[in-house]
Amino acid sequence: MATLTYLAYQHYLRRLDYQTNLEIKNFNASLIINLQPAVFDEIVGNTSFEANIMDKSYRYYNMRIPSNKPFQHPKIKELQHIKDKFENMKVDIDKSKVEALANNFMTFNSVVRRYKIVNNFVKLTAILNGHKTATSEDYQFVSKMLLNNIIESELLERKGFTSTFKFNTFLFNVMLMSKYFGNVFHYSKLKTYLNVSTKTIYNYAKMNNVKIDNGYIIYDNERILRVLKHVI
Repeated sequence: MATLTYLAYQHYLRRLDYQTNLEIKNFNASLIINLQPAVFDEIVGNTSFEANIMDKSYRYYNMRIPSNKPFQHPKIKELQHIKDKFENMKVDIDKSKVEALANNFMTFNSVVRRYKIVNNFVKLTAILNGHKTATSEDYQFVSKMLLNNIIESELLERKGFTSTFKFNTFLFNVMLMSKYFGNVFHYSKLKTYLNVSTKTIYNYAKMNNVKIDNGYIIYDNERILRVLKHVI
């Protein structure tokens, strides 16, 4: 998976050892359909497929209904230069503020991992803003970006004591509709978007304690609704 992910994002792969002499250039195909069938079946068949794949790439939820326009990757020339020297670049960072951010968010990661991720986010933000010392502007930006982890806490369910998670696709789509149409919307909007039956909508709503009154879905999680206002 690590090799395929690198290939998908870098579009290039070279491997040279005593058994292999391989070079792939201009790879722009779909990552998932290029997996060997046996590997594909094993990965997709895993209970935590959606949750774990997103976890390894640190997901950032875009709560938006996709348009027909092709997705454009942002092009920031400075990032490659920063990537090459990131570890050696010095930025003064307030450890207590990073710990506070790490403790408030990313609850499905270990303490060490979430501290490292938040620290790197603050450092990169400060570098891009041209700050030698991280300022309130940098911490606030990272804090806003990490609001998505509040959404994550509602969508992921840990299975047992292992790192296996189940991702709640139905609830994610209820949140998506809530962002666009408000916390009260007719179930037909969700039915059309997901292309499922009315019975399926009602069954999943009951399983997730989501209210449906006279055909209208009522999502009343105030904490999540506040976050959705600030999520792209």
